[in-house]
Amino acid sequence: MTSHHPVTRRSIGLALATLAGLGLLPRGAEANSQGVSKDEIVIGALGALTGATAFIGAPGRDGIQLAVDGINAQGGINGRKLRLVFEHAFTPAESVAAAKKLVESDKVFVLILASGSTGAAAAADYVRETGVPTYNLYGSTPIIRKPFAKNVFHSVVPPAEISGGKMVDMIFEAKPDAKRVGVLAGTYAFPQATKAGLLAALEKKKDVKVVVEEFDQGARDFTSQLLSFARQRVEAVLVSGSFSEAGFAIKQAPEKGVTNMTWVLDGSAVNDAIIPIIGPENTKGVYGYFNVPYFPAQLDPPIVKYNELWKAKYGAPPQGRPNVYDIAGYSSTFVLAAALKKAGTDLSWAGLISAWETVKDAKPSDFGGPDVAFPESFSPTDHQGNTRLGKAAIKDGIWQVIAK
Repeated sequence: MTSHHPVTRRSIGLALATLAGLGLLPRGAEANSQGVSKDEIVIGALGALTGATAFIGAPGRDGIQLAVDGINAQGGINGRKLRLVFEHAFTPAESVAAAKKLVESDKVFVLILASGSTGAAAAADYVRETGVPTYNLYGSTPIIRKPFAKNVFHSVVPPAEISGGKMVDMIFEAKPDAKRVGVLAGTYAFPQATKAGLLAALEKKKDVKVVVEEFDQGARDFTSQLLSFARQRVEAVLVSGSFSEAGFAIKQAPEKGVTNMTWVLDGSAVNDAIIPIIGPENTKGVYGYFNVPYFPAQLDPPIVKYNELWKAKYGAPPQGRPNVYDIAGYSSTFVLAAALKKAGTDLSWAGLISAWETVKDAKPSDFGGPDVAFPESFSPTDHQGNTRLGKAAIKDGIWQVIAK
């Protein structure tokens, strides 16, 4: 037997309030359309423009803006142009303050976390509480990913358990019979999240001794860690940290007795700026994962076109730019554009979130841009846009993606 109940505004409101109370709908998302005018959609983003993680935040800003320019050149989204407001944020406190300013003062419609894991972790509670549609571009830490939040989406950069597992696979591809593996990880958010993924994957390898050493952010001297690896005769080292940290560790390794080593680096270290640090003589046996299919120095047509667009806007790039954060920021902004387009002209937080959960295989070419990253797809229960990675190695003096 089927009973019929009239659908009224009051019943819809009660249902939305119930969903919000259960954590299935962000608070206020049923009506919030701040940052949307007749002609414009305001997007807010935060990340470090100075400090140790500026190699993440500044490229994130530039990649997002390059995509915004391309989208606006094609007419915008359903008749509206996009406008980016970017706030510098390096420390956790700055990240929370920047998120609050963008949402509460600048009244942005969407918030993009272009800050890496430290900033994403710091802002996690705030974005969950407010319900603002949030795009976590680079944060691998579980704090921004768990528990599942209806309003938080994740980009082409996968969670640490996936990237950590990929790094371990690379070690045993290079040295199938390795019995002693070193883990060298920073003490800050992103390396710690990756370290957890590495150790979980290594636990599945029988009869493998794991030697864990850590370092503080910005470290330049790795004497104690390398001597520990030498004493315990590790055969391969997994490194989680920035390109400068990984670079100094690899450079110092031979003089500390760590020789004939296989190194596997996380995505933050897979940057051409590491090569002058380690020296060309130390590049053999250095591998890493890359979050997109192409490295900026490669000659595949999509990345060639992307480099042309980047140089036309920003000029001759400095060492190590554009990098993966430029590329991911660029590509994921087109993914956001696909969600905004599907949400239609009557924009609200709830409408955007619902539309975003139906986006499939979104990519820059949908709006005329070059496809320099893996496509992203989402569902109501899975907000991770991509889980694929590319294997990279230093060849002919530059990093290159050698397997996708």
